[in-house]
Amino acid sequence: MALPWFRRADYAALLSLFTDPEKLPETFDVWLERAKAVEMQFEKAGFTVTRILIQPAPLAAWCKKRGVSPDQRARFAYVNQISRQGNPLP
Repeated sequence: MALPWFRRADYAALLSLFTDPEKLPETFDVWLERAKAVEMQFEKAGFTVTRILIQPAPLAAWCKKRGVSPDQRARFAYVNQISRQGNPLP
């Protein structure tokens, strides 16, 4: 299970990039708390979770190349592609 993961330093820039920032909490701390809870739920259900880092510039370039909007659907497609390539967060 590939899970989008953000760094505190990138969070504001990502929210500005995303076309659907309303789907995410306004603050990194709230997002992190929720993301860890989701991660724990998947792990309890027996899934192996891989955190996939999303950074503004690589995601923007990926979306532009594919002609897609940087929204939730693109975020999940991006992390799934990265996961298949074997580049999870260290």
